[in-house]
Amino acid sequence: MSDLSVTSALQSGFQQLSSVSAKRNAEQAEQLAQSLRKQADSAQAMADKYEEKALALDSRANQAQVKSDDLNNRLTLSNAFRQAGEQVTKIVNEAEVQPATYSASGLTTTAGDTSATGVGGNIDTVA
Repeated sequence: MSDLSVTSALQSGFQQLSSVSAKRNAEQAEQLAQSLRKQADSAQAMADKYEEKALALDSRANQAQVKSDDLNNRLTLSNAFRQAGEQVTKIVNEAEVQPATYSASGLTTTAGDTSATGVGGNIDTVA
């Protein structure tokens, strides 16, 4: 065999080896790309799931805020009614007529007594 044919055979073998190696590298790259696509799809699905959960939590937080505002308004109203009740009770207690304040002395009448006398004197009860 001549040097030229050995060199040619070596070059042909090297080209075949390079071609096989390139084909194998391309297949591995394709497998890696498919694996990365699956991971990306999975990550996107998780992101979508967490976004839905975040929206649901945001909605629940808004509902809780509305309920909190309503309860605060009710508490404020309840406190206002309590204070108003305390003021009414205080006014009633202060305005209550005490027996010692007004005495009925001099206003005595008895049933059947036609000559009732009052503060001003005799009252004519016969018509």
